[in-house]
Amino acid sequence: MKTLRTLGQFKAHPAAMALLLAGLLLNTAFVWYLDTQRTERQQLALAQTAQSFLNQLQLRLERNFTTAYAIAAGIMQQGNEHIDFSSYAKELLAYYPDIQAISLAPQGVIEAVYPLTGNEALLGFDMFAHPGQQQEARRAKAAGELRLNGPFSLVQGGFGVVGRLPLVVQSEDPAFWGFINVTLQLDPILDSLQTEFFQSPGVRFHLWRQAPDQSHQSIRQHPQFHQPEQSFTLPLADNPWQLDLHYVPSWQERLPFWLELVFGLLSSLMLYGFALFYLQMRGQRGLLAHQVTERTQELQQTLERYRSFVQASDTGGWEYDQSRNFLKCSREYFSMLGRDRQGFDQSGKDNLASCWLDLIHPDDVAAASQAFLDYLQQPIGLYESQFRMRHQNGDWVWVLSRGRTLTGIDGTPSSITVGTHIDISRQKQSELKLKLLEQLFEQSSEGMLITDPEQKILLVNRAFCQISGYTAEEVQGKTPSILSSGKHDKSFYQAMQQAIQRHGSWQGEIWNRRKNGELYPEWLSISQILNAKGQLTHYVASFSDISSYKQDQEKLNFLAHFDSLTQLPNRTLLLDRTEQAIQRAKRNHSQLAMLFIDLDRFKKINDSLGHQVGDELLVQAAQRLKSLTRSQDTLSRLSSDEFILLLPDTDQQAAGKLAGRILQTLQTPYFLTRDPLSVSASIGIAIYPADGDNFFDLNKHADIAMFQAKENGRNSYCFFTAGMQSQFNRSLQLENALRHAIERDQLQLVYQPQYCLLQQRLTGFEALLRWQHPELGFISPAEFIPIAESSGLMTKLGDWVLQHAIQQQKAWQQAGFEPLVMAINLSPVQFRQPDLLSTIVNQLQLARLPANQIELEITESAMVDDAEKAIATVNAIREAGIQVAIDDFGTGYSSLSYLKRFKLNKLKIDQSFVRDLLDDQDDRAIVTAIIRLAQSLGLKTIAEGVETSEHQGLLQQLGCEAIQGYHYGRPMPAEAATAFIQQAFAQQQA
Repeated sequence: MKTLRTLGQFKAHPAAMALLLAGLLLNTAFVWYLDTQRTERQQLALAQTAQSFLNQLQLRLERNFTTAYAIAAGIMQQGNEHIDFSSYAKELLAYYPDIQAISLAPQGVIEAVYPLTGNEALLGFDMFAHPGQQQEARRAKAAGELRLNGPFSLVQGGFGVVGRLPLVVQSEDPAFWGFINVTLQLDPILDSLQTEFFQSPGVRFHLWRQAPDQSHQSIRQHPQFHQPEQSFTLPLADNPWQLDLHYVPSWQERLPFWLELVFGLLSSLMLYGFALFYLQMRGQRGLLAHQVTERTQELQQTLERYRSFVQASDTGGWEYDQSRNFLKCSREYFSMLGRDRQGFDQSGKDNLASCWLDLIHPDDVAAASQAFLDYLQQPIGLYESQFRMRHQNGDWVWVLSRGRTLTGIDGTPSSITVGTHIDISRQKQSELKLKLLEQLFEQSSEGMLITDPEQKILLVNRAFCQISGYTAEEVQGKTPSILSSGKHDKSFYQAMQQAIQRHGSWQGEIWNRRKNGELYPEWLSISQILNAKGQLTHYVASFSDISSYKQDQEKLNFLAHFDSLTQLPNRTLLLDRTEQAIQRAKRNHSQLAMLFIDLDRFKKINDSLGHQVGDELLVQAAQRLKSLTRSQDTLSRLSSDEFILLLPDTDQQAAGKLAGRILQTLQTPYFLTRDPLSVSASIGIAIYPADGDNFFDLNKHADIAMFQAKENGRNSYCFFTAGMQSQFNRSLQLENALRHAIERDQLQLVYQPQYCLLQQRLTGFEALLRWQHPELGFISPAEFIPIAESSGLMTKLGDWVLQHAIQQQKAWQQAGFEPLVMAINLSPVQFRQPDLLSTIVNQLQLARLPANQIELEITESAMVDDAEKAIATVNAIREAGIQVAIDDFGTGYSSLSYLKRFKLNKLKIDQSFVRDLLDDQDDRAIVTAIIRLAQSLGLKTIAEGVETSEHQGLLQQLGCEAIQGYHYGRPMPAEAATAFIQQAFAQQQA
């Protein structure tokens, strides 16, 4: 109320009103933004729920209809007359409770049905004659595969769908036998899924399909459904279903919007009141400031005139009182040094050191202080001294200090000495430049001479005498013609003189003669020296002996075009020869081939045997390659172990044949060490003009093909194809995008729950990395993880996953949940990092999280690559209290002798063994062996990829301790995982 009364005391002010309007607009925009974000999150959650609903519906339909294939297999093996249909169907229905009936319809007429009770009306039913089903029956027969028909009203009653599998008897003349029908009551399935996914009262939905007569057939509809906001499709062969959704928020969900709107209005009104109060106070202060300004203006003008006089003189004043050892300085004294007088004590205390001595250059302190002390002891005449003082920016300023001691009426010296400081840095710099120029002339490595306008030599430097062999006395007064070699005619010197007169200078290469008669090349520069009136006063010439440069130029010319180790042409010469070969091929309408040859695992040889052995291997490999080439071919070494072979007039067949010979030749053992050394190669081949019409395209495509040869297993050759380019571009695009994915917040962790079968409870989550690119969409980890490992980005991604997974685990701990275990995958690259353990421990310490709440999942390949080092790393991690599990156990190679030495906690059974566990005896035997092995080693087991309750039951029977998979929970964002934890703990406590 007090604020409102205060507002009433002020008149409306335009600036305050503008601020009020701006506040209202900003608050309204912010409230609208928050409401939009809530709506988008609701829509995203609704879309995820709809997709899960459709996935489960499709899964249940397709799973139930697979029974038709089991019946068909029995008929094909035993025949319709021999199969015990009722017993067979009864055994199947025990696993598929959703099925209402299974029936056999030879030639489309149902003759057998199970169970018969409640389905008697099906016997004798002719599907080809029934007006409601004959059209779909004919389409199922024509398709020759299982088709979903319906939904429609069932003959035996109810509303459902029928899966019809046409069966063709295989003989010399294949013939249509009839249908195997699987009938499902649709309402119970939809009721259970609706209860599971559409519990929220705000969800409105409509499930429908387009019937064969092109009309819309409603399958299930919410009673209050109106206009759809989102639509999703369930692909069921040629019978797709459509799910339309919209969401109606409750008043409780809209309440935050109105509260935010009211808060924004109140905050804008309060801001308006504060603005009015501030503007009135500002007006009062402005009036007072104006009065003070008028009263002091005259005094400031007087002081400014005085300062201008002092600044114009570029002089700083000082006054020294010897009795107090006090130095009083003017403002200009310090401003000359870029300093502020306020930073120095001027209160009358002892300050000579801080205001003077401490600012003098260390090399000048002793001489400057002694000169001042000597004058104070005998203050006769004028004190004068030069020294350097430090400028605020770090430079040194040369100062000329002058002063005089004041005397009394009787001439007795007082304790006061006054003086000035003048900046003489420019004078000192000029003196220094002159000295430097003198030293430069005399000490220059180039010969230099100065002549008068008549070209008579006045001065020469030491280098002139060393190069020419003449002394300074021998050439003074003479012209430079005494150095003439006789190799240049009169016109050469006339052109030189004309250039000097026209441009004021000349430079170029010239031959001269030494005093001993030896000729030598030199680089000569001649310039005119003009006075202020533009009149010629002198010539200055400088020259250097370039004999060694000429020799070096020849060597550099070789190095510029050839490899110094193998003496093969380098990239520059290869580029030139390639362009020439392409021009010839273009004229002759012929082809040429470019082979990109890379020695396999050469770096390993270099690192293990040394660079000397590596260099000798390259030399011998180059000789072997050279022995296979023709005179018109060009063999080049690009870098390290990469060679390029250019083959003019060569087609694809000839290039492939030569590539095979190269592989065979390079594989012949090399005798470089005590033991023979074998090396293979990978070769990529590009053909002109199909793969490129210039060097760069051919080289790039041959390089891409070489990498494909390496991926194919090395020791092979591969021709470039357009598909390789697309794959290479995709990999390059993903690598470049991945480098910025973290900064641009494109990565996300999802969490899949893990369930303990022994305790029947949630025990933890596995953190899984996901990448959603704004343009490329969702990118599978199976695609971007190998790119990250090969490009050196895996460590950065792994650290990001560790940090965020640990922080999420900390958030769950702070929320009061019971301790869970967070499983985090480590790539082989990350596992081999020397600072892995310290990185994890630092992250745990920052989060203040117990180490036993983290479990690292490591693949078998990472642990077997360097087993001894891996054992030490794993054991160190375990000693830190962190749990360790082998991921995807059974898919790689594991040595049991090493396995028993690892201090592991858990073996994770790969989903490839779990997927077919119910039907594949080999998979069941492998899973059983892994569980028994883990039990004998005192390790726990967890199976991933558990999809159904049947899988769970069998794994529990075999002794597996934990599971992970879609049956228990899909990977989910952190918010959904938090809700999952709450629900799981609530069920455990119930």
